[in-house]
Amino acid sequence: MPDAAPASSFWQRLLLQVLRALALFGAALLMLGALLLGLLLAVGLLLWALLRGRRPGPVNLRWGAMPGRRGFGRPVDAASTAEVVDVQVREVQELRDARDLQDPRDRRLP
Repeated sequence: MPDAAPASSFWQRLLLQVLRALALFGAALLMLGALLLGLLLAVGLLLWALLRGRRPGPVNLRWGAMPGRRGFGRPVDAASTAEVVDVQVREVQELRDARDLQDPRDRRLP
């Protein structure tokens, strides 16, 4: 029976190749499922935030860059000081009284 050994090794190699292909296909399917789950969760959270009226902040895609204050340690230029607006604010008594009349539970005693 010298022919039995090469035939069995052929079938063993074929079975091993089929198992490797199935494992590779399963791993690719698992990876694709994880990517789709992440994409679905990101879109869902984005829509949930937009429906609640909270706009998501910008995403920092720079790897290794630490978020921080941009003006730290830098001299202040004239353009950044021109953006400051000084206003005088006063409370309008009529609007506060109208709000108190709308909801009697929130009425404050003098």
